[in-house]
Amino acid sequence: MIINMLKTYFAVKKIPYFPEHVTLNEKYISDHDLGADFPINPTAYRMLQEIDGKKDEAEIAAGLADVFRISESVLQKDLHELLTGLNRRYLINWKYGGFLQQFLSQYRPGYRERFSGRSDSFLFLYITCLHIISRKIILFWFIFLVLSIAAYIAVPDRSIVNIAVYFSIIYAGLISGTVLHETVHGTVHRRFVGKQGPDGFLAADMMSVKFVRPAVSPYRKKMIWITVLGPLVPGILGVAGVLFTILCLRENMVSAGILLFFATYALHMLYLLPFMGDGKSIMKQLMIRGIGGKSS
Repeated sequence: MIINMLKTYFAVKKIPYFPEHVTLNEKYISDHDLGADFPINPTAYRMLQEIDGKKDEAEIAAGLADVFRISESVLQKDLHELLTGLNRRYLINWKYGGFLQQFLSQYRPGYRERFSGRSDSFLFLYITCLHIISRKIILFWFIFLVLSIAAYIAVPDRSIVNIAVYFSIIYAGLISGTVLHETVHGTVHRRFVGKQGPDGFLAADMMSVKFVRPAVSPYRKKMIWITVLGPLVPGILGVAGVLFTILCLRENMVSAGILLFFATYALHMLYLLPFMGDGKSIMKQLMIRGIGGKSS
């Protein structure tokens, strides 16, 4: 009994809500960022009508028990399956308790969260993406710094400080390079489709952050350019930076740090390999359209 009371006291409310630019209609859910409609049945529509960004799953199920005349436990199970499926498609976001619970929720298995923003401004997308990626990775950097400080206190060796500094440089390069990668995807996509086209959105899961755009589009080879330029821009900057460091700077701690920073950018070239994310996407687009297809 005491254990159940403690579980109830420390339970975190899990509140569903529709992300920006996702709207509920009687026969479908409209994703305005992708220009797509997802069909739903009358039962799902009635359940989703109760979502207001304030009630959690249990409260929604309790309110619907009389409507469907089934037990709350069965209804809550069906509701959870519905919301989980929509969350996988980034059509539902979750809110958790307070700030700490919301922050830690991004490390839960199955985590999905959508971030929308209607702007073709490079700076706007960059700042938005920087916030999302920094929030996800900062915990691991903080843990490493705490362990480094503890190690230095136990064994005051200068090499520990150097490792911590170099790791922080790599961390900064990984974040800023990934932000640039996804921002280029988003900016180029929005410039190509224009103000009337589907904007796409930024999405985060447990392991990654990415820019999501329509899977099928009439923009032909422009879609390949959108895919290629994401890793190509940071990759070229990285290669140029590495070459500049090797050819023009003296070998010391500062140049080593600069080299590490640009090396993290250069690694984005690997995404263009056929078996990597963007490279695999390019190969699929070429196979679908045919290498000898018409130019856009």
